[in-house]
Amino acid sequence: MCKINGKKLAEIRKENGLTQAQLAKKIGISEAMIGFYEQERNEPSPENLKKICMILKIKQGEIEMFETDYNFLDSEGKLTSVLRRKDGFIRYTSPELTQKWIETKRTDSEQKMKTEIKNAFNSMFSFAGKKYIQINPTYINIPDWQRDTDNAKTTEIAENFENAKFDPIKVYVVNGMLFVADGAHRVVAIIKMNMLLPEDSQTKILVEVLDCDELEAARIFLGQKSGKKNMTANDMYRAGIKANVPEYVHFKELFEKYNIQISAENHLLDNPVGKVTPSSAIMRLTENNREMLENIICLMKKLHWSGSDKSAFILRNFQTIKKLYSNFGIEKVNEKLLANCKGAVYYESKIFPVKSNAEVYDILAEEIAK
Repeated sequence: MCKINGKKLAEIRKENGLTQAQLAKKIGISEAMIGFYEQERNEPSPENLKKICMILKIKQGEIEMFETDYNFLDSEGKLTSVLRRKDGFIRYTSPELTQKWIETKRTDSEQKMKTEIKNAFNSMFSFAGKKYIQINPTYINIPDWQRDTDNAKTTEIAENFENAKFDPIKVYVVNGMLFVADGAHRVVAIIKMNMLLPEDSQTKILVEVLDCDELEAARIFLGQKSGKKNMTANDMYRAGIKANVPEYVHFKELFEKYNIQISAENHLLDNPVGKVTPSSAIMRLTENNREMLENIICLMKKLHWSGSDKSAFILRNFQTIKKLYSNFGIEKVNEKLLANCKGAVYYESKIFPVKSNAEVYDILAEEIAK
């Protein structure tokens, strides 16, 4: 069996305009099994994983994960399962809200924190070329490019914490303050654990101090694409922008140029014409077929498909129009679609309900042939 990132599978499936039932039919398995894959309750066989990747036009590495050590984010224990299904439970919080929550748990002044951090550095020790200190977990800050916090999972970690299961949390230093590069969920979990203990019994944590700036820390975070971390498209995007990785920067430049809101961006555009999720497949289009993608975006804006509440700037639509351009030519496609397929009502009634790329292609090819 092959361990996969269920969230990523669901995300890519939706980008391809497929329901669970449609993907299941193409593979030859039950709809329920696709649901189990996406919930990470079951793992696909190597044969089914190959079929999934072929149908979704992705590489196995984009959803497959490899066990490297204790895998706390990619499993679901009983407590996590209960909390995630509890009415009113807030499953995820942004890095900004997590930072504010940590600040409410601090009992020391900023000056005392800096003094304690300085004392910790005076007691720093090295092992195997790495530097370590022990510190109060509330002294650690969460940068805004970190992943969203899974609140159910941090609660489960706190209630079942075993230090031996984890590598030390990695931090970097900015102006005498500590920021987490890897291990934000563990920071939150240990703070939750300490909240249940008397003050004199509360745990300090061992952290590895990285000799790097914030840019390099973001790159370290971004390098965790497989294995113990379950990273969403939004997680990758925020870190990619902070690390100034070209494919993420180019993606941001292109879509903001056309006033399209990127779902992972904390900064909200004024009156955006639509929204796009920063998937790896769309980023590849940005890098490899930028001019064609710009043509498609301009066409879709003229078609007013984004006037619908249903998302128009999705991978399925980009890929389909790209194929139409290849087969009929850009000018003919633009002319015919603008004449026959214009408007939010057309998109919402004719295109959005259709889930497969092939069906969308056939509908639009028929309009072009008129």
